[in-house]
Amino acid sequence: MPYEEFLADFLLESRERLDRLEDILLALGETAPERRRSALDEACRELHTLKGNSGMMGFKDLQGLAHSMEDTVHALDAKAPQVGPLLEGLDEFRRLLGLRSAPAPPSREADGAVAPAAEESFQGSVRVAFSALDGLMDHLAEMVIFRNRLADTVQRACSQGAQRQGWEEVQLAQEVLGKTLGLIQEGVMRLRVVPLRSLFGRMKRIAHDEAVKEGKGVRFEATGGETPMDKALLEVASAALGHIVRNAVVHGIEPPEVRLSRGKSKTGRIKLTASLLSNEVSVEVVDDGAGIDRRALEREATERGIDCSRIDDLNSLVFHPGFSTRKNADMSAGRGMGLSSALEAVRRICGHVEVSSEPGMGTLFRLRLPLSVSIVRALLVRADGEEYALPVSAVVESRKLQPGDGHVVNGAGVLPWRDDLVPLLDLGYASRTSRGRRESGYVIIIEADGKHRGLVADGITGLREIVVKKLDPILGSWEGLSGSTILGDGRAVLILDPKGLTSVPPFVAGTA
Repeated sequence: MPYEEFLADFLLESRERLDRLEDILLALGETAPERRRSALDEACRELHTLKGNSGMMGFKDLQGLAHSMEDTVHALDAKAPQVGPLLEGLDEFRRLLGLRSAPAPPSREADGAVAPAAEESFQGSVRVAFSALDGLMDHLAEMVIFRNRLADTVQRACSQGAQRQGWEEVQLAQEVLGKTLGLIQEGVMRLRVVPLRSLFGRMKRIAHDEAVKEGKGVRFEATGGETPMDKALLEVASAALGHIVRNAVVHGIEPPEVRLSRGKSKTGRIKLTASLLSNEVSVEVVDDGAGIDRRALEREATERGIDCSRIDDLNSLVFHPGFSTRKNADMSAGRGMGLSSALEAVRRICGHVEVSSEPGMGTLFRLRLPLSVSIVRALLVRADGEEYALPVSAVVESRKLQPGDGHVVNGAGVLPWRDDLVPLLDLGYASRTSRGRRESGYVIIIEADGKHRGLVADGITGLREIVVKKLDPILGSWEGLSGSTILGDGRAVLILDPKGLTSVPPFVAGTA
């Protein structure tokens, strides 16, 4: 319907302008005094456009709010601008916009049609409904499955030598088809990704609001905004980063008087850096605060009956549900659930979180997130006639296992590796397809959450690009499994979960 299309455009454009306004207001404190007036003028222009568009749509309350905020901006003192009331106004505008969000127009996913939208002249692009991209992604996933199936069929036919010349031509055609589908896959994936800079504004707002509540001075910096991420993962990443940034302000950055007494500037710094590493996105959040107090962690752990001697890295205690060294809970912190929620959010999308800290110097949180959870590269391994898919991103090394390479310590298999002992996990024994530990075959060293584990299998059968399918909820949650996929010959194969495998007790590897 024309009005619904017009409304969808208005809502989307308004949210974009509100984001730009928020960026302008949050940057005022760091803007040179002589340039603040031009920044305020830009804010007025955005508000004036919002006011006009709201009036055109007949939304008098939004029009009046934009007009009031425009007056507030005109009255600001450029030498010491107080932007708190304006930020509250932006929040109210967003709330009112939410009330006017209309149901999406009828879906036309079947024919790949895009949602009603206007062209963005400043970007030379069109807005596309994410539901339409999801439909394309489903079709692409099916094409990847059948591309693999065709490749396997052609390879088997060529190896049999039947009508070799004809099959060589088929193989050539299959290779060209594979390249073409690869280009389509790359194009669809580019449509699904958005730059991480879309998160930076939210993180800066969180840092600003928490700093005001805590009475602290905080300077927020961000680099790597061009780093891409699948939009389906963006909200999960946003939730995790929000908890980490809030934690940095509340627990990390010291009050101004404490920082001055320690020879630091009274304004703390939080830096967010994003980068692309192979098939992963790395996001780091660093603060120059007090760092993690390990003694306080140990005291809190002792009070809760946690045996610290069994924990490799005491810093990991900050992710324990309900664990907090802050005695009084408030609206921001104190119940010990923030970082636990961040870890859980990242794990849901098969990501990793690492933390390191230097007392008195600050803390670093590093998130390693997949580019996509739909299609991944995987190593195919075989044990007792069963094949399993293992995400390549978790593989550190693979090698032949000879009799005598492994040892048994306290009933668990271990392998000397890089001046250390790595616990072994026999895939057949863990899957109940064999009764004992293998003495030979292959061992694949994997890493997850800073832990290493050696997976013992009969062999490695190949490297494939696979489509991830979730397990049916009726099967429940199985430790060590994250989903399933379909190979080129039509067989269903289970996908191994590296984090779950590194957490399996060592004794399941069996004894000699």
